[in-house]
Amino acid sequence: MFTGLKRTIGHRVLKKRSRQAVCTRRFHNFHTAKTIGLIYLYTKETDVQIGQFMRLLAERGIKTKAVGYVAEAEIPKSFIITVNKILFCKPQLNWYGRPVASEIAAFIETPFDILIDFSRVPVFPLQYIATLSHAAMRVGRHSSADNPYEFLLAMPDEADSHSYIEQLTHYLLSIQTK
Repeated sequence: MFTGLKRTIGHRVLKKRSRQAVCTRRFHNFHTAKTIGLIYLYTKETDVQIGQFMRLLAERGIKTKAVGYVAEAEIPKSFIITVNKILFCKPQLNWYGRPVASEIAAFIETPFDILIDFSRVPVFPLQYIATLSHAAMRVGRHSSADNPYEFLLAMPDEADSHSYIEQLTHYLLSIQTK
């Protein structure tokens, strides 16, 4: 009953905060980026693919940090938190869905060259991070009326993270910047 009201309030607060946020936007590709932030909805498969993508970026000399959201009450015991990869879960959200963990606030304030959202559908905690991120360029795969992305990669709904990574790599290696 209150889920719709919480969602509405959350989106209003986010919209207001996004208008107040000041950040210089600039287009980057894998040749110009030095730092990349990744956000994703946690599943075991996605987590493995994110790890592989992070290794690929590290081979190119790009520093990465990933934040995953678990839509459950606790973080899976099989997940190992590292310096470059953390998870947060429902208890780390406020009453309308805003992430309140200090690690998430630090991630949002980090001036990444590129922020990549791996979620297939809009998930409010990840939308919150993407919208308020201090990243110079934000990349996403879902289109909505209030998406915060400068680069939108259209993918079929059934496309998995591996396909998304392949397409993303292709475009961010091919596109030239000035």
